[in-house]
Amino acid sequence: MMVPERKIMNFKEKYGPWAIVAGGSEGMGGEFSSYVASQGLNVVVIARNGAKVDAKVAALKSDFGVEAIGLPLDLGDLDAPARILEATKDLEVGMLIYNAGLAGLSPVQNLDLDYELYRLNVNVRSPLALTLHLCKAMVERKKGGIILLSSSGGVVGTPYIQTYSATKAYLFTFAEALWAELSDYGIDVLSVLPGNTIGQNYSDVPPGTPGFQTGRDVVEVAFDAFGKHPTVLSGETTIATVGKYFDRALREEGVLMMKQIFVDMMKQYGM
Repeated sequence: MMVPERKIMNFKEKYGPWAIVAGGSEGMGGEFSSYVASQGLNVVVIARNGAKVDAKVAALKSDFGVEAIGLPLDLGDLDAPARILEATKDLEVGMLIYNAGLAGLSPVQNLDLDYELYRLNVNVRSPLALTLHLCKAMVERKKGGIILLSSSGGVVGTPYIQTYSATKAYLFTFAEALWAELSDYGIDVLSVLPGNTIGQNYSDVPPGTPGFQTGRDVVEVAFDAFGKHPTVLSGETTIATVGKYFDRALREEGVLMMKQIFVDMMKQYGM
């Protein structure tokens, strides 16, 4: 797999030796796995399909000469975060990339509650649990990186993908807050909001199709913004459709304002 040859920084020095990529066996997540491996990080690849996980692990070892571990599991299972943390407890994980997500298109009256709770596990509960656990060690080491994949569908409440839209709004607002809070400890946080991307859900779409981007495109946009901003929109169509509703500079100003308000409040009340 072709990847950028030039290292944009010493990833091991800046973040640590291991990255966890959830949903990292193929498509956009596979590109994230390859990119961090190309930068010298060892990779824990997590996805449901064991055969695809094994294939990705083998490719990372062969192509980039890094260590790689595969964890085939369902991130919608309630015990998934605990199993991941147990399997990686002896690793210095310096980067978390949470790419897994469960989309869907349906009128609200046709939604099934059990399935929607499962969606919450994949899209919210698992990334929350992993982030809260892993950031503790990052804070102690005063370095680390977290990338949470949101969606252009989370910029506004979006009819017919209403629950998916809400979960993706959660991820990017969570990332904005962490960006401001964890920057005090040298930790970079970013949420990426891509639109239609060729991959698992659009595997039959040929590259160059108008309105679609590739996983590689998303990765390049993400790492161009990483360490600079809390969020980034990815894709020309995304920017053309929802970009006017997402003023990043204004949002960053608001996030930093709220940070100062709560810092002052904690000082005032000795918190």
